[in-house]
Amino acid sequence: ALRDAGLRQPILLLEGFFDRHDLAACAGYGLTPAVQRLEQLRMIRDAVLPARLPIYLKLNTGMNRLGFRLEEMPAVRRELADMADCLALVTLMTHFATADGERGVDWQLERFRQMTADLKLPPPLGNSLARSLANSAALLRYPSTVGDWARPGILLYGASPFADESAASFGLRPAMTLASHVLSVQEIGPGERVGYGGTFEASRPMRVGVVACGYADGYPRHAPSGTPILVAGARTATVGRVSMDMLACDLTDIPAAGPGSEVVLWGEGLAVDEVAAAAGTIGYELLCALARRVPVIEAGGG
Repeated sequence: ALRDAGLRQPILLLEGFFDRHDLAACAGYGLTPAVQRLEQLRMIRDAVLPARLPIYLKLNTGMNRLGFRLEEMPAVRRELADMADCLALVTLMTHFATADGERGVDWQLERFRQMTADLKLPPPLGNSLARSLANSAALLRYPSTVGDWARPGILLYGASPFADESAASFGLRPAMTLASHVLSVQEIGPGERVGYGGTFEASRPMRVGVVACGYADGYPRHAPSGTPILVAGARTATVGRVSMDMLACDLTDIPAAGPGSEVVLWGEGLAVDEVAAAAGTIGYELLCALARRVPVIEAGGG
């Protein structure tokens, strides 16, 4: 879809390809797969493709998710020695598990150096091996890990990879604002309850706004009462359980708010990380969970 839309930049498939039938698409569309199993190297070697493939060689330096382990590297070297006619470029890649924590990245960098110390490519590829190491957290805390290609993730969306540092502290702005409007306002008295299960009980007379957004739109169902929300530019909080298509919020101290008032669930003026923390999750999940049914308007698109 990206190629058909006109994008000509390199496209890296982070999980690589799943079987030999995917290789024709990789070559035809000029895609760069990550390779993390010996079987994948052999599939490339045995494939009949219209062009040589660039690959990222995924090394497992401690994340223990994908990639070759240290003891597999002799076999990797043997495979690469027979693949000069199959490969266009080889980039060495690993992923940091604790760049956002106290343990940092040095322990993985040392393992990466051990794994790649005598790694050579057959001619005509030469021995120039590019490196791709840094994720968002490493880019901010360990700039020496940038390498030849960096892989920022959450940074691109204007959110923070750190639990204890806000996106604003790095000068980041949100790339996504999830917005809606107030559908109606309910006037309730002390002791009345809101939403399924009646989990929220009013302790005073309240104006409760009903917002057109729910878990079917990607808002977290487990977000509790008190999760921050912006209504008509003023900060307030949700009340009661999130429904499929609606949620409720406290408008008592925002007298100007009513049906039609704009609501920001997260984004400009309300960090997604703050909403995620209140819901017991992380900003990544909220940004990924946006449902297809939610209209997307590009910045400046009206």
